[in-house]
Amino acid sequence: MTTRHKIELETISFVFLAAFLSSVVVWQSNKSLKDWFYTSLPFNASNKTDTVVTPVPGPKVDIASQTSPDGVKLLTMKKTHNSDSTFTYVFTTSDQSGSNQKQIYTVKAAEPQTFGVPYNAWSPDNKYVFIQKNGRDALIFKANGEEIGPNQMYFDVEDNFVQKGIKNKLSEVTGWASETLVIANTFTPENNKISYWFEVPSKAIIQLSSQF
Repeated sequence: MTTRHKIELETISFVFLAAFLSSVVVWQSNKSLKDWFYTSLPFNASNKTDTVVTPVPGPKVDIASQTSPDGVKLLTMKKTHNSDSTFTYVFTTSDQSGSNQKQIYTVKAAEPQTFGVPYNAWSPDNKYVFIQKNGRDALIFKANGEEIGPNQMYFDVEDNFVQKGIKNKLSEVTGWASETLVIANTFTPENNKISYWFEVPSKAIIQLSSQF
């Protein structure tokens, strides 16, 4: 091989090597630029898929309460509106502060049957309490949640009138005449008005000479 041919071969090899190295440098530069471009792009929050939690509304609850005359005790009614158009009533007694809570009655009912808390629910000594039923009747309880009679949690005034054969219709239970006497107003089949005392715990019914 002549010296001229040797120089030409070396020159060609150098050119190919330089071209190869240039390609590698360009490829690496493009890759670094591409990586920088993607990492530098701002995050588009609008592309994020959010999970929206829709709150499910609970049933409507009405609360009513009545304080005892001395301000020490509290009778509370919680009325829940159910999805089947009925109502769940829960009655509790407690101290005014909410402590010493006792559940005395719970019932599920549909209109026209109703229950409520009357303004004169408490007996003067806070031993007894009554709740209103259907606007005229009364259910009488021991305020501490114990049985008011043998195997009885409450007395139903209207039921006791029926059981004793009294033909008068109960119109209203107005409140307490004493620690053990509840006043019940009635009207006769002839529409005459007569008042009675309903005694607790004997369940005696005593007709009065005048109406309250």
